[in-house]
Amino acid sequence: MALASLVLSISRRKRERQCMGLASLALASLVLAPSSLSPSQAMAQVLRDPHAYTALPIAAARAIESSRHDAVVSDPLARKLLAGEHHLLTSGANVEHMTKRVLLGDELVQEAYSRGVRQVVSLGAGMDSRAFRMGLFDTAFFEVDRKELFEVKEPLVADVPLQCASRRVVAGNLGVMDLVAELERAGFDKLKPSVWLLEGLVPYLGRDGMKRLAVEMGQLAAPGSSLWHDGFSETSVSRGMSFYGVKYESGFDDYDELWQSNGFDYSETISAEGVWVDRNEKAIKIDKRYRVTSAQLRGRSGCMITRAWKTR
Repeated sequence: MALASLVLSISRRKRERQCMGLASLALASLVLAPSSLSPSQAMAQVLRDPHAYTALPIAAARAIESSRHDAVVSDPLARKLLAGEHHLLTSGANVEHMTKRVLLGDELVQEAYSRGVRQVVSLGAGMDSRAFRMGLFDTAFFEVDRKELFEVKEPLVADVPLQCASRRVVAGNLGVMDLVAELERAGFDKLKPSVWLLEGLVPYLGRDGMKRLAVEMGQLAAPGSSLWHDGFSETSVSRGMSFYGVKYESGFDDYDELWQSNGFDYSETISAEGVWVDRNEKAIKIDKRYRVTSAQLRGRSGCMITRAWKTR
């Protein structure tokens, strides 16, 4: 049996259990209406907004990983970003899978930086801390997420020094908002290359919303840009999946085709079993033999990692 077929024949339960857990002193520029909420009121609002709350278990996973003796991720801010929900340190997300996601994003940013890319866009940013920990002092970071999320996050990071040139927060609901207009208003330059992180975002968007987002990203991403995201097959999501009570809205069997039709001329989707953390090298490893096509995914369950590049 071909390896890809063997990968896809692994039980749905095992695969989805492995993937469940699916994402300053110089003050950030906010594209966000001033809030009159106190920190406690803002936190209460997030507790009532399940979508915003899903960011907290992800921060918990980073905090747990950072405390390991053989940690491959160092995120001193992660515990603070729990916003007091410390019980998540014992009942949060799948730490190993979330560590994969962090490393995939970090390494894509570093690879793009080595090529001269100086714009990083985190969509569905949640409690992302890269602007505060990666040491890219000449890079602009843009974080896009729901207003309710930022009303909790911004007070938590207000006294934390940035490790980037700028951090701009854009509040809105992805798949509905006018992302092109809002990012440009925040200072994003679509004539320059960028790197896009959609960590844990994609399953929460409906099919139409995801297709709209891909079109908008295609319009904003200049040649030299790249992206990554995780996601599930259409069959996986159709059988019912959720994270902390929030239902997943869509799965795709054809992420590669989606990105290629929107200007990213090279895209690859890898089954999650072919991606692992090498703790000796402190790096993510990807076995390209686990690459899957839409034909192989159709009618099957699967958790995948997708990366795409726009080279021209």
